[in-house]
Amino acid sequence: MVPASSVRDDAPVTPWTAPRARVPRPPRVPRSRDRVIAGVAGGWGERWRVEPTVLRAAVAILTLVGGLGIALYAAAALATTDPAPSPGRRPDRIPRREVSIGLATAAMLVAARALGVWPGDEVMLPAAAVAAGAAVTWSWQGSADRDDALPRWLTLTFQAVAGAALVLAGVYSLASRTGGLANVGASVSAIAVVLGGIAMFASPALGKVLRQLDDERSMRIREDERAVVAAHLHDSVLQSLVLIQRSDDPRRMASLARRQERDLRAWLYATPAAGDPDSLHAAMSAMTNEVEADHDVRVEAVVVGDRMLDDHARAVVAAVREAVVNAARHADVERVDVFVEVAHGELTAFVRDVGVGFDPDAVPTDRRGISDSIVGRVGRAGGVAIVASRPGSGTEIEIRLPLPLERANGGRP
Repeated sequence: MVPASSVRDDAPVTPWTAPRARVPRPPRVPRSRDRVIAGVAGGWGERWRVEPTVLRAAVAILTLVGGLGIALYAAAALATTDPAPSPGRRPDRIPRREVSIGLATAAMLVAARALGVWPGDEVMLPAAAVAAGAAVTWSWQGSADRDDALPRWLTLTFQAVAGAALVLAGVYSLASRTGGLANVGASVSAIAVVLGGIAMFASPALGKVLRQLDDERSMRIREDERAVVAAHLHDSVLQSLVLIQRSDDPRRMASLARRQERDLRAWLYATPAAGDPDSLHAAMSAMTNEVEADHDVRVEAVVVGDRMLDDHARAVVAAVREAVVNAARHADVERVDVFVEVAHGELTAFVRDVGVGFDPDAVPTDRRGISDSIVGRVGRAGGVAIVASRPGSGTEIEIRLPLPLERANGGRP
C-alpha cells in the first residue's frame, strides 16, 4: 500500500492510489397507506408496480414453510421508511411481474417440499389454493400492457369467479379435514379455517379502506391548512395592499408595509412580537385601535368577561376584525358597534352597522372575505357565524363559539 503522502500530483493513478468512489445506497421504499399490517407489501407493490395482494398472498403461504414468509416480510420492512404523501394517480401495474412473483413463490414451495420443510400436502395444497384465489380476485386488470381483446367487465367477472372458486375449494378442503363443513359449529379447527379463509379473502379490501381513510384525512388536513393560510393572507396582506393603494402619503405606505412585514414574519415563524395582547379584552382593544387608525372609522366595542387569548379567542377576534373592516370599507358608515361576551361556556360576538347593507346571496364567489375569513374561520374553530343583511338596512353578524369545558371558566374574570 502506497502512503498518501508519497503520491505526487502528477503521478499516474493506479488501483492502489485511486480514490475510492462512494457507492450510493439504494433509496428506501416508502411504506404504503394501502396497508393491512404496516404497509410493507403495499410499498413494495407500488415500487414494483404490482398488486400488493399478490405479495401478501406469497408471504402468507411461505409463512407455512418454516416461517420463510415472516423472514422475507421482516427483511422487506427493514428496507422501508415512513409513508410518503399520496401521489395521486398510481402508475399502471405490470401483470408480467405479478406472474413472476407467483412462479417464484411456487418454485420456493417446490424446493421446500423437496427439502422436507413441508406441513404436508393435505394442508399446503388447500392453503395455496386460498392464497392463489385471493391474489387472482384482487389483481384487477388496468395495466399498461393489458390486452384489450376481451371486454373489461368480462375479464373482471372471470377473475372474481375464478378467485372465489379457488378460495372456496381451499377452505372446503381444509375444513373437511377438521370435521367437515357440516360440523363447523362444533369444530374449533373448522371455525378457524373458515375464518382464516374469509380474512385472507377480505384483507385486501380492508387495506384499501384504510388507505382511503388516510387519504381523506390527509386531504382534509391540507384543505384546512390551505383555508387557514388563505384567511390569514386575506386579512393581513391583501388588506394592507388595499390600504397602500388608497394612500397618497409615502410615509404611511412605508409604515403599512413595515407593519405587515413584521406581522407576517411573526405569523410564519410563530414568534409573537413583544407587547402582543395575551387576553381577549386586550386583543379586542388592540384590534379596534388598529382598525380606527387604518380606516378612519369609529369602533364602539364592549367586552363583557375575559379569558386568555387561546385559539378560540383568536378565531373570534380575527372574525370580528374582518367584519369591522368590511363595514368600514363597504357600509359607508362612520361608526361600527361591537359586542363581545364570555359567559356560560360560550364566546359570543355581534358586529352591527347601519350602513347601506347588501344581499349575502349576491356576493360574488371570488370575494372570500365573509365565506373564508368569517364564516369559514369560525366554523373551523367549532362555532357558527350568521350574517344578516339587506340592502338599505345595515348589517349584523352574529358569532357563537362554544368553549372547551376545561377552559370555559378558566379565563380571567
